Amino acid sequence: MDDKSGIYSLGGFAYQILVLGLFIPEMRNGDEISFETIDDVETSLRQEELDGFDNVVRVNSLSKISGHSSIQVKKTDINTTKAAKIIKNWMITEITYRDIDNYVLYTDRKNTSLDLFNSVSISKIVDEILTANEKPSSINMRLKSFECSAGELEEICKRVVEKSEIKIFDDFEEEIKKSYERFFLSSAVTTYVYVNRLRDFLSEIAAEILECVINAKAYTLNYEHVAKLQNRVIASITDERIEPSYANFKKLNKINLSDLAISNSREYKQLCECNLEDSAILRNLIYGEYYAECKFGYYEAGKQTLVDDIEVTAYENFCETKDQLQLLKKDTPRNRLDKTKEMSNENAKNKQIRYGACIGLTKDNVDPGLQISWKD
Repeated sequence: MDDKSGIYSLGGFAYQILVLGLFIPEMRNGDEISFETIDDVETSLRQEELDGFDNVVRVNSLSKISGHSSIQVKKTDINTTKAAKIIKNWMITEITYRDIDNYVLYTDRKNTSLDLFNSVSISKIVDEILTANEKPSSINMRLKSFECSAGELEEICKRVVEKSEIKIFDDFEEEIKKSYERFFLSSAVTTYVYVNRLRDFLSEIAAEILECVINAKAYTLNYEHVAKLQNRVIASITDERIEPSYANFKKLNKINLSDLAISNSREYKQLCECNLEDSAILRNLIYGEYYAECKFGYYEAGKQTLVDDIEVTAYENFCETKDQLQLLKKDTPRNRLDKTKEMSNENAKNKQIRYGACIGLTKDNVDPGLQISWKD
């Protein structure tokens, strides 16, 4: 696909989630995919930051379409040191599950040697494990805790290397789009609707993964849950309705009020005039970002008129609110905000879009004839 909606829609996802997503359309009844983060993570982790951690995807296919696979993903150059750490992660999987048919490293680095794992020193790996004296959560100490002998560790390491392979994809996003064509009935809808279905589906998966990772839990996706998500997405995203899930958008898009780009923005400064708690400011800023997301989608789908109707109505609601408040001698920034948001806007599909349009019109670079000010 050449349309930029595809790049915009999928480019922000963590690399590991895209790879995990590659296996979902092939799932059958009884299949499971799990996602585990090896490293310690902070509770403020964002989903796109998962690329900085060692994560293992495990595919358990009872239908034996792909067998039982353990997968790691790297979007950085891989040397023998990194390859050794990947092998160690897989050794934990080999000891824990004992049913893995193959170990696969996915990468987009074309210069990666397909024989990389065979070049790693097994004896060095074993020695590093046996002599380790590090924090308990380190990969070496986790392996040491199994109390395997040098001979046993060597055999485990050899098995992992023998079952390992490297797969190089030039463009994961394009692979993802191709793999879901039947899953999301791409031939029955416009390209934008198809990409939006895919994006909404992966957003929900990403939100579920992130919640588990932050709580130090492994994430497991089963076929039944996939089928339910598939049905919901197909029913809720059509040529007539293309808005993304607000709940998923909110989970995956965090705003930091200490970010200078935020604190220097006009919409933030206008909200500060309304005597709001920080939590309320954040909530309103998210409304604005969600509307910006929907607005982009409307433009991509050729719905410029809908955007105009939403924004003109929002601005006129503001003007009517301001006039009424001045008449009642109750014209304050907070009242302008609250009363304008209460006004109906039949062009907006949900209240978050209605609220977000109001916030969006307080931004810089808005047409002066439509710009809203909670304080003049």
